[in-house]
Amino acid sequence: MQRHATPSTPASRTHRWLPDAELDAHPVGTWLLEMGFDLWIRTLYNRVLLFPDDFHIAPGTLIASNHQRDVDGPMLGTVLVRRKGLRFQWPLPFYATREDLFRAGILARLTVHWPRPLSALLAHIPLAWFFALGRAEPMRRTREFTLGETLRALIDMGMGDADAAWVLNARGRRETGIVANQFRVREAVLRRDPSLETGWGLRRLTPVTRARIAPAFRSAVAAQLAHFAQRLDRGRCVYFSPEGTISTDGHFGRIRAGFFRLTRTAETAPWVQPMALAYDTLAPGRSRVVVRIGERFRADPALDRRAFDATLRQTILQLAPVTPSHLLARWLLHGPASFTREDLGDWLAHCRATLRDTHPSLDPLLAGANLRGLAGQRLRWLERKGLVARHGGNFRNRCARDAEPGWRTPANVARYLDNNLAGLVPDTHRVLPC
Repeated sequence: MQRHATPSTPASRTHRWLPDAELDAHPVGTWLLEMGFDLWIRTLYNRVLLFPDDFHIAPGTLIASNHQRDVDGPMLGTVLVRRKGLRFQWPLPFYATREDLFRAGILARLTVHWPRPLSALLAHIPLAWFFALGRAEPMRRTREFTLGETLRALIDMGMGDADAAWVLNARGRRETGIVANQFRVREAVLRRDPSLETGWGLRRLTPVTRARIAPAFRSAVAAQLAHFAQRLDRGRCVYFSPEGTISTDGHFGRIRAGFFRLTRTAETAPWVQPMALAYDTLAPGRSRVVVRIGERFRADPALDRRAFDATLRQTILQLAPVTPSHLLARWLLHGPASFTREDLGDWLAHCRATLRDTHPSLDPLLAGANLRGLAGQRLRWLERKGLVARHGGNFRNRCARDAEPGWRTPANVARYLDNNLAGLVPDTHRVLPC
């Protein structure tokens, strides 16, 4: 049973302004940063929070959720810590964060397409101190390990004077334009070529070079997982995205090996706290986000990785709420070219009735709204954004059906949410025909 009210406070609640403040190197900085995030999130987003009855975070909990936007981490953090006045009721979790963000000069690499003077200036601003205040700690992920990062790792291994063309495979040479005897590895890094900042750097290496770097790479990952496992064993909570990165197209990605390995590295099987969030962004006003927290469960040591990943994936997808924006996105991309407000309202009502039987998590707004009224409100906003046009008593669908998924324009958002809905409701075309 789910409820909208704030979860009850545990009997062992502390009245200090920041729980476990004594365990932070800079507790005042951590409090200020989290307070800033909380105020920022509350200002920009209309949060709808759905908790289980008597919800609380158990010590040594591994937190898992879907990952759709950069704001997800701060969003979930502000939900979990439960600010009341100037106090946070629950400890801030530790976040497993992509490792390259902690390296010197990261802002220059992230802004490589910006004007060179501005990018060069940003190169002198480190981010490691900022992440330390927010309890973010590095976790190496293969996808974000760029070609530039890979070449820097080769330099650290003593291969800085090797021919760059020799360490790159055909794809790597083609993308960088490097030919034999043109650059040494260290010289290639200094070129500041945007092609060096693409992901999956290991895939641009020859098999021989990849074999040389692999042991050190695996050792670094194992050490980082052991660090997070130690956090769990000491009763701290850790947020670890099962997908390993943000979904760029709306689909829930393949669960990476790190999450399973972390549950096995800990001395005691940790609690797993599943969460899911959904953005209702095809709407006027502040962006709505619906966060649903499920029942925690113990990581079962008897399960192999395939069974564990399947269980975790199903749990998160069943928690993820279907919002009105999900259904509007489907209507815009698969529905009729011309329709009335009543047509859309009746279709939303049909979807609601169907989803009550097929998907366990609905946005409360969708579950209890007057859907013809909701359709009228959303159509006025879609008209202002140019996704529909009024033609007499009808509306003409103007959404680009070939739009790429993303968050830049309403059409991109529609494609992203339509892809997301396909993962939440299998066989969507049959279950929710337009």
